[in-house]
Amino acid sequence: MYFIAKYRRGIFNRYRKGMPATEMLLKDLNALFLMVRNAITGKRTKRILAHPHFPSRGSTIYRIAISMGFEVTNKPSRSFDLAIYWEYATERTEYELLESVSAKSEQRVINLYNRNSAKDQVDDWMQGSFGYSTRVDPEAYSGEAVRKSFTNAVHDGRLIHCPTKPETGFIYQKFIDSSVNDKEVMDLRVVIMGKEIPHLYLNYRENDQRFKNVPYRAELCQNIHEQLSEEEVSQLLKFCALAKLEFGELDVLRDCHDQLIYVVDANNTPQGPPKHLPAAQKKQAMESYVSSFRRQFM
Repeated sequence: MYFIAKYRRGIFNRYRKGMPATEMLLKDLNALFLMVRNAITGKRTKRILAHPHFPSRGSTIYRIAISMGFEVTNKPSRSFDLAIYWEYATERTEYELLESVSAKSEQRVINLYNRNSAKDQVDDWMQGSFGYSTRVDPEAYSGEAVRKSFTNAVHDGRLIHCPTKPETGFIYQKFIDSSVNDKEVMDLRVVIMGKEIPHLYLNYRENDQRFKNVPYRAELCQNIHEQLSEEEVSQLLKFCALAKLEFGELDVLRDCHDQLIYVVDANNTPQGPPKHLPAAQKKQAMESYVSSFRRQFM
């Protein structure tokens, strides 16, 4: 059953039922503006097909498209220049139509084969690319560990003490201490664009909020080698090759004790730049996104 039953029709696209009417109207008006502008200037309207779900206005792909002067649509019946698989789900199931589009038109569909971002799958990719992972056996392991649900982007991590009896639906991972001082922990948000990492973000949270998605400040890092070695960059790109992740962002932690990095989340429908990033750095990040997107996909 496709997502369409859960959606309602706008003028140019299909939107989720819970989307505010004002947001639907703004997106339809933006599509209309681009078509009118291009008709006046004699330019052809360029489109990115994002299917099955229409990206939110805070999503990275939507912001990139607008910055490039592209319209975004989730209706395959309309003409398009690029396509990306955009489904808001941990285990993605609505890919058949895009497979058909790719086969009939020989059109590349970005992220078409990236279909599962569950925590246990992320750990398997990490083992394959780094040679180690975060997973522990809660009944055999002794010491502090973190219990998380398999579902992506839930942010329900909880510090526990092992050994303990495992619960169904959860993964048990090594406790990674990403503290950078006595008050803060820092996550690396690594941007993946094709076969390159154009930039990354440093997201800071208070120590007692380490398992929650509540960063209160962020920094842009355009020289990725300030935070990652050449070997680590190679390992992260190998991770993405195993995951078939061509467009997305990785949540990466560096343990302050063993100094190793650990991929704890792989996001194939990223939102960005981070809201706590200074305005000047947001502009720089968007320029980096667009330049990298053009190099890798156009």
